[in-house]
Amino acid sequence: MKINLSVWVAILLSAQIIASEKIELEQITIVTKTQKNINGVAATVEVITQQEIEKMAAESLRDIVDRTPGLNVMFGTFPSASALSKSSITIRGMSGNGTLILLDGRRLAGEVQNPYDLDRIPATVIERIEIVKGPMSSLYGADAVGGVINIITKRPSQKLKIDAGARYGANKEGDADNLNLNLSLQDKIDKFSYSTYATLSTNKPYTQRESENVWVSTPAGKVQPSNHPNPNVRTNIENSYTQDVTFREDSEVYTLGTRLGYDISSDLSIGFDVNYFNEQREGGYIGYFHPSAYLSGTNPIPIFNVPVNSKDENNRLDLSVDAKYKASDELELRARLYNSSYEKRNETSAKEFSDMGYASESASEQNGLDANVDLKVAELSATYMANEAHLLTLGTEYRDEKRDSTAFAQPNTLTRKTVDYKSAYLQDEWQISEKLSAILGARHDSISSADSKATIRIGGIYEFDKMASLRVNFAQGYRAPDIREIYIHKQTPTGLQVGADAMGYDLKPESTDAYEIGLGGHNDSLRYDLVFFYNDVKDMISQVMGSYNGNAAYTFENVADANTRGAELSLKYNINRDLSSSFYWTELRTENEKTKKDLDFQPERTVMLGFDYKFTNVLNGGIFAKYIGEQNYTQVINRGAPTQMTSLTTTDAFTTVDLRADYEIDKTFQLYGGINNIADEKVDNVIGSNVGTYYFAGVRVHF
Repeated sequence: MKINLSVWVAILLSAQIIASEKIELEQITIVTKTQKNINGVAATVEVITQQEIEKMAAESLRDIVDRTPGLNVMFGTFPSASALSKSSITIRGMSGNGTLILLDGRRLAGEVQNPYDLDRIPATVIERIEIVKGPMSSLYGADAVGGVINIITKRPSQKLKIDAGARYGANKEGDADNLNLNLSLQDKIDKFSYSTYATLSTNKPYTQRESENVWVSTPAGKVQPSNHPNPNVRTNIENSYTQDVTFREDSEVYTLGTRLGYDISSDLSIGFDVNYFNEQREGGYIGYFHPSAYLSGTNPIPIFNVPVNSKDENNRLDLSVDAKYKASDELELRARLYNSSYEKRNETSAKEFSDMGYASESASEQNGLDANVDLKVAELSATYMANEAHLLTLGTEYRDEKRDSTAFAQPNTLTRKTVDYKSAYLQDEWQISEKLSAILGARHDSISSADSKATIRIGGIYEFDKMASLRVNFAQGYRAPDIREIYIHKQTPTGLQVGADAMGYDLKPESTDAYEIGLGGHNDSLRYDLVFFYNDVKDMISQVMGSYNGNAAYTFENVADANTRGAELSLKYNINRDLSSSFYWTELRTENEKTKKDLDFQPERTVMLGFDYKFTNVLNGGIFAKYIGEQNYTQVINRGAPTQMTSLTTTDAFTTVDLRADYEIDKTFQLYGGINNIADEKVDNVIGSNVGTYYFAGVRVHF
């Protein structure tokens, strides 16, 4: 006897429902591309709801990531002078390039293929976030080696809903102040539905004063300016400069988005999405390299370790059209076409332009990293209820990526590089018995810039009872070299970067085999999850120091195999009707199997502890503490000098404690505020620094 698709899904969901409203189990689609209860998937997942985001009082995606178990923020992964102020995500010891970030299930165009700057996505536009830890290339293809994060923006609602808000914060010195204004509308009128939002986020800079010794090239090697044979260099350029280095940029970010939907019939619906953002950012940094106006023959004399100012104006426009058709009780078809286009315009100029021989700061603008990126994607998928035990998901995807960038050649002219991807995947959700289920998946990707790749996933869950479900999972992931790693050829503010193509090096995709075993369960007041994982990485892609035409240059190579392994424990416990708690602990060990050293910027231990208390029906408060353990990394000593060398070193561990409270004036108005880092804990600059004790307050309005 056959049962239809909707009934089958309903049975799966109802089997996981618990009686208490205190511990709610979320539904998730990212793991299987079908709706599943969070306890019904053979993977480690996190779901962050809008209510939880509001409790965090987060301003941007970076604030949310800082509070989310299993996600770590990594800095310095962008090839620009402003890399210190830009952050990306690492999961389970994998690099920032190995986390695939989706917006409403779509990839985003940016200056590099991965990572994506976390400050660009305002928290107020997010309805929920779904996170899966571990490789998901069998569904999503390249880049999903560490995990996938799907950010779901506010969707149309069944009735008119209007939200507005304002938030302001600054540290105790009045620096790094942020103002966020937001407005959203959601509604459904008969067969037509819509959702629209708009946000403005402005930030003032947070800086720290730093100085570096200046070095200048000569035919015999680098010397300080006072010893240089060129009299202009010797007379005008100082041996060292001091700069207010920006760790939080001066910025304005505008975000607009709209979703329109129409139900043509009970079986056919269509939708259209448009998202737009514009950002203007600027900051001051110590650039590794900047050319002077003084000549050696016909070539500008390069100066190392000089202050630079960086300005960006960036725009991204996303357009998407989709359709869903229920062909029968057993078959549902989906199609989507989308385009993400990104334009970056950067100006990097010398702060001490006069010393370097320029008539004005604008005349010194060099090494700007401009880009036009165009990403076009076509997707077709189907969900088919083959019988009572098997739910099949199959699909195909075509992706075309065009990048015009000044990073591919030394002159500041745009040069085009293209890559296309073709893929097909198949997945079977198999209900073996009432307590035992399995998932089998496979995908094949054909990539114009790399070898074709097939990946698989095999997982299973056995539910002893509600308090104990055992899951095991094996998944493969891979990351194809991105266009920058293959083709970059530029003297950047962070140093000369030469891609594998110019080096004549055959850069292979990085692949991962991941093994996971977990035990989880829940009752009316407790939910827990314990997981052990091991990631075996082959042909790990890494930035290394090499030589190009006799000059030191950063390039990209398959440096070695590596592994990451660890354990994660998460608990949510409602102590009583007014007091709830959360706890998270992870132990992480990483190893480069060639050098036998730890991978850079991967904390060995992370601990989070939070309490929320309902003082009255209208007043709530909370405290949140986070411990980040030591992180090993390769430090550059005497940067730019003839004696430049590297050394393995370790950052200090640190603990931050945050307080927050919210007060409901009535059903419409809510006030909230808090203090982050109340102990003014210091953080090493190399891992992003910290603005110190930070105060914020805001208001939310719900109609």
